[in-house]
Amino acid sequence: MAKILYIEDIKDNITLVQKIVTSRGHEFMSAENAETGLEMAFAHHPDLILLDLGLPDADGQTLSVWMRNDPILETVPIIVLTAWPEEVARHTVEAYNLNGYLCKPFTMAELVQIIDTVLNKSSA
Repeated sequence: MAKILYIEDIKDNITLVQKIVTSRGHEFMSAENAETGLEMAFAHHPDLILLDLGLPDADGQTLSVWMRNDPILETVPIIVLTAWPEEVARHTVEAYNLNGYLCKPFTMAELVQIIDTVLNKSSA
């Protein structure tokens, strides 16, 4: 199964997503800020990154630019999970060459579906 990194600063969100991801058999890792998330992405080479846009040290857009500009991470799929307005999430995905988004709150089924869709596309 896939190795998934969730970069999110709210512990309750991390716990919820961890339960969903691990129940599907995926390996789960999390980071509570952009700097740690970037370090973990380099160290663990995840198959998928779930990214909150409102991080305490750098916003998700900035972090996604750093990842897309690095040869090691440039092709890793990134899904935005955000409480920001849907229009902002959609624009971010398009402008920063990301792979999808979900606006909080989302359902377990919605998260499972987008993860499965993106992982299936990246393995094809």
